Amino acid sequence: MGIRTGNQYRESLRDGRKLYIDGRLVEDVTRYAPFTGVIDTIAALYDQQHDPRYQQMLSYTSPTSGQRVSKTYLQSRTEDEFQQQSACFHFRTRSTFGLMGRLTDFMSGFLLDQAAGLKAMGKADAAQRAQRIVEHCRENDLQVTHALIDPQSDRSKQEASQEAVHVVERRADGVVVSGCRMLSTLAPIANECYIGPFYPRKPGEEDFALAFLLPLNAPGLSILARESFDRGSERGQGHFDRPLSSRFDEGDAILVFDRVFVPNDRLIVNGDIDAFNMMMKLSAGYTFVQACARSTMKLRFLTGLASAVARANGRDKTPRFQAAIGELAALVNTGEAIRSGVLAHAVKRVQDLEQGRIMGEGDGLGEPKFMLGAGMAALNFFYPNAATKAADVLRMAAGSGVLAMTEADYNNADVGPLLDRWLIGPNTDAKSRLRLMKMAWDMTGTEFGSRAALYERLYSGDPERNGQTWYHSPITAECEALVTALLND
Repeated sequence: MGIRTGNQYRESLRDGRKLYIDGRLVEDVTRYAPFTGVIDTIAALYDQQHDPRYQQMLSYTSPTSGQRVSKTYLQSRTEDEFQQQSACFHFRTRSTFGLMGRLTDFMSGFLLDQAAGLKAMGKADAAQRAQRIVEHCRENDLQVTHALIDPQSDRSKQEASQEAVHVVERRADGVVVSGCRMLSTLAPIANECYIGPFYPRKPGEEDFALAFLLPLNAPGLSILARESFDRGSERGQGHFDRPLSSRFDEGDAILVFDRVFVPNDRLIVNGDIDAFNMMMKLSAGYTFVQACARSTMKLRFLTGLASAVARANGRDKTPRFQAAIGELAALVNTGEAIRSGVLAHAVKRVQDLEQGRIMGEGDGLGEPKFMLGAGMAALNFFYPNAATKAADVLRMAAGSGVLAMTEADYNNADVGPLLDRWLIGPNTDAKSRLRLMKMAWDMTGTEFGSRAALYERLYSGDPERNGQTWYHSPITAECEALVTALLND
């Protein structure tokens, strides 16, 4: 098939999936009003691939079919190839302002990393299955998401939850699974979902050590979606009053598997504890290239919005807000440096893996020594903290001005003239100021904004658990060794 159009994407969602939202079964997701905005956004990304201005940047010739396919699936090996792929990631996330964290771009990198990790481990059969999954998604231009987290049945326990997805029957042609996985962002409007590792499994938990990809209309699979934050026509809201919710609310869902059959050709890992626990730790870094591009773009958007709001109410003239927004600009610059570093690291990682070096790193003398996963460290801590800082500056720059009237108020013959006269800003008319304040509110005060803040905080997992993992990493001992060396000098 190769690259699809927006209409082909829409049609692909009419697949008989079992999606529950707001207490009812949604039989055709494309006709469910709260999803039409985000579906239009994704459809536009598909159409961009056919635009002569962008096609070379966004697609390349498939090595298997010879058709144009998404460059997000380019298995880059050289610096030039990584630069091309990074440009594709950058352009696509720019089109969504960094506000959609689980576009299929993320899974493109994730699936490429999975195949590379399994190959590096010497798991040849699993690596071949993973490669076939990559090619399946690439050649059909699928919208893919994932569900990696076990349900929150008892977070005090470290072992696999009995409610998690697990094998209930083994057959010659595959396995039957039951259980639950969360929190699948984009699932209501994706084509297929990947179930795979996040936290490690222990010996005895082989039935839970699974990695597979299935269509979201698989028999026995139920999608339990949270309420949509885009109410659209239900509340008379649209792009003016909810400029972000109405375009970028990608949805989140819990997936429930009730004796769902997974055929062998969709199984990547089936009971192999080592493969389950290690394959993503040995990744090449495609995921980090995409994720850091997306995170940096969102930081740019937040910084730009804070600056625009400050100009609209005159706060840009005050030293306090100049300093605060200037700090955000510096964080953007730092984010771009991280993005460049992650790209360079990915090039080196691919070269190391091809030469059999599993844990390539600096020598600590002529070049800095760091633990594998510098991109993960940035996603664990730098980007969440920077986004939180940017959102706080935006709130203070906007102040109470975000508690604003609606487009309906402005269009009212009695109210509009009052707004035009009294609610203006420096060199800003009332309507422009109102639209800007509605965007600031949507980013910080609505359900969409609150979810965005939580999402960034938990983007790469529990921050406390991440911190504990880094504490036990080799780099902590290496840093402490510097102190020991000076004391012993």
